[in-house]
Amino acid sequence: MKRWLPGLTALIIVAFLAPVGAGAQGKDTITVALPSHAPTLDPHMHFERVGILVNINMFDSLLHRSAKLEFEPSLATSWRALNDTTWEFKLRKGVKFHDGSTMTAEDVKYSFDRVLEPGQEKKKSPQYGNVRAIKEVKIVNADTIHLITDKPFPLLLERLVFFPIVPKKYIEKVGEEAFGSTAAVGTGPWKLVEWKRDQHIRLEAFDQLKTGGVDIIRNVNADLLPDLKSHPQTRISTTPILRVHYISLDMRSAPFDKKAARQAANYAIDKQAMLQKMMAGLGKQVATVVQPAAFGFDASVPVYPYDPKKAKELLAQAGYPNGVDITMYSSLVDWRPHFEALAQMLTEAGIRTTVKMWDPGPAWNKFFQTEGKATQAQYGSWGNYSVFDADAVLHPLYHTEPGGWIGKHYARVEGLDRLIDEGRSTLDQSKRKRVYAEIQRMIREEAPSIFLYTQNDTLGISKKVAYEARPDEWLWLFAAKPVN
Repeated sequence: MKRWLPGLTALIIVAFLAPVGAGAQGKDTITVALPSHAPTLDPHMHFERVGILVNINMFDSLLHRSAKLEFEPSLATSWRALNDTTWEFKLRKGVKFHDGSTMTAEDVKYSFDRVLEPGQEKKKSPQYGNVRAIKEVKIVNADTIHLITDKPFPLLLERLVFFPIVPKKYIEKVGEEAFGSTAAVGTGPWKLVEWKRDQHIRLEAFDQLKTGGVDIIRNVNADLLPDLKSHPQTRISTTPILRVHYISLDMRSAPFDKKAARQAANYAIDKQAMLQKMMAGLGKQVATVVQPAAFGFDASVPVYPYDPKKAKELLAQAGYPNGVDITMYSSLVDWRPHFEALAQMLTEAGIRTTVKMWDPGPAWNKFFQTEGKATQAQYGSWGNYSVFDADAVLHPLYHTEPGGWIGKHYARVEGLDRLIDEGRSTLDQSKRKRVYAEIQRMIREEAPSIFLYTQNDTLGISKKVAYEARPDEWLWLFAAKPVN
């Protein structure tokens, strides 16, 4: 468990791009610049990557994943499958929450129950779809729990790497609103000191172990790479990750209720130009939204080539020989130049695109939690919750059940729900591969999205710190060490 790894006395996560290597906060502080903050610190009530990166340093889950992507103990010291639908977990003893209380099996059960309670799929936790297969959390004794699923669920261990455990009695005492804003308490190596919305989050090392001061920036823009590489105080660490970029198309109404229009949109985008000119080559074009690193990826499915002539022909076939006007939204504030470039390519092919930015917090969450209207398309990226399985991108983007995210609003591909359910409810891995291959061929043809590319996780790091970008996209800051 990471409790015994070196930490810092203070961690300040700022919501703006600070200079790398500046060391402005002193030798016992690490400053991490992120483009925004999540709308809440409650780890169960959002699914935004920047919030997750904060949460994983404040909260522990049952399992951890090593830098080699192997499962390791965290709050659970061991685990085993008792049968196809029951897993047993032994809990670590003596773990303390930041308020001094001891973590118990009741806290583990409560953490799952608050996401899985009846009707929750229509309420506020966007993580319901991740764990809805769990039908019961049974406390066997003080240090043993059973997770019981409604059918075989091959993704269970993957999902437990990020499912933070929260304190039951403490939340009942302070209330959920305070817990998500001013009084968040976990068992992780960093505890909350202060959160000023849209400015900074200040965390303090829970164990008070000291190392040196460092600075890290995520998602370094391509135009900054040469300067950071050549600067004497900074360096770049980059690695391929699961994150895939896409444009969701609303299949419920014109123009994208026509397959020809959706395919036209795919041919209209020059993905290689985007990768080379705007992403410094740090990514890979993909045929669908399934990433090469994910289980079930089928390399035989061909990508959509850039063909603006064919795009215009297909648009005419769809009934729009003179083009069509659409509105496209995004909440990716740090990817706005890419968003605007994609819109310009669509416009040049006859899909005249007006771009609008959502607020990355409340407005975006409102879209996912309500009816999902107001736009024909939305540009986003998906990191699978760092789950290396095709289901982790297919279910949220395309399944139409209430517990889904984008799929429940936009996707309407006949037979796709059934295949996704089939792939996530059998332990036969060869069968799962066949199912996911069929899905990738199906969505490549039906084009419910514009399929773009994966990206690298690219960090700008002070040369004073030993830390490298991870393939799972986590920022495990307790592992950062000073360079002597």
